[in-house]
Amino acid sequence: MICTRCNRQMPDDSTVCPHCGQPVVSSEQVMKEIKVRRLQRYLFYTVVVLIVIAAVAIMVRIYNNNTKLVLEISQVKQSLEGAQGELTAAQTELEQKKQDLAKIQAELAESARKMQSADSQLKEKTTAYQNLLTEKTALEQTSEQCRMNLNLADANIYGLIVKLGTGVTNKNLMSIPLADANLGGEDSDDDGLSDTIERSLGSDPNKADTDGDGYDDKVEWLRGYNPLGEGMLPINPQYVNTVKGKILLQIEGDKSAWYVAGDGKRYYLGNPGDAYAVMRQNEYWTKDWPGYAPPLMSTSEETMATE
Repeated sequence: MICTRCNRQMPDDSTVCPHCGQPVVSSEQVMKEIKVRRLQRYLFYTVVVLIVIAAVAIMVRIYNNNTKLVLEISQVKQSLEGAQGELTAAQTELEQKKQDLAKIQAELAESARKMQSADSQLKEKTTAYQNLLTEKTALEQTSEQCRMNLNLADANIYGLIVKLGTGVTNKNLMSIPLADANLGGEDSDDDGLSDTIERSLGSDPNKADTDGDGYDDKVEWLRGYNPLGEGMLPINPQYVNTVKGKILLQIEGDKSAWYVAGDGKRYYLGNPGDAYAVMRQNEYWTKDWPGYAPPLMSTSEETMATE
């Protein structure tokens, strides 16, 4: 028998190794111990395998959890990146809003300045308008006074015309040629003679050709033809010479006033208020008229007259 401790030979019936003192174990005990050791080894391996399996399972679970966590972290990171982008966009938009707000504030300030300027201009224009109203009132008063003065002057002129005028019949008046001047006014028949003049002349104010001979009344009057019938007008040069420079007042019809100028033609004075101006501006004004006053001459004209 060999000692299990010192590996020396010893008697088979020994209970203790004579060499090292190791108790001798029987084969049954050895087998039993071997079985126990094998069982322990199996249990150990089983436990190790279970531990490894558990560790692998735990690692797999941890890996899965880590993968899920990594995925969640990735998603969170993406969300954070998206939120960061949105935050950047929001900041950019906020900055743009600030710029827009600053622009609006500047526009409001400019509008306020313009409103103040417009208000000042409105006040100035209101003041100017009030001044104009005051001036208008003053002008209206002056105009009314002038109108009254003109009416008074018209009355005086009319009185002067009546005082200086010479009565004349329509027959004698037709013997004086008609001047082509001061004939305008309301003309119902469009023959070139106003209705007022036609009534004074005796022609029809509603017919351009009173006698129906194919010639308008004005053409016949100015050319010396009788617009009221056949033949020529009874022009009397001798009578014309006697009335040059005089005012003639019709004693028939609407009693119009006429002025016979130096050219031997009669000029319609129309409204008595305009009569003096018509005569005074007429180039045939003559000193034969009692109210004659020679026109003023310029210095050059006086020099030529003296020479």
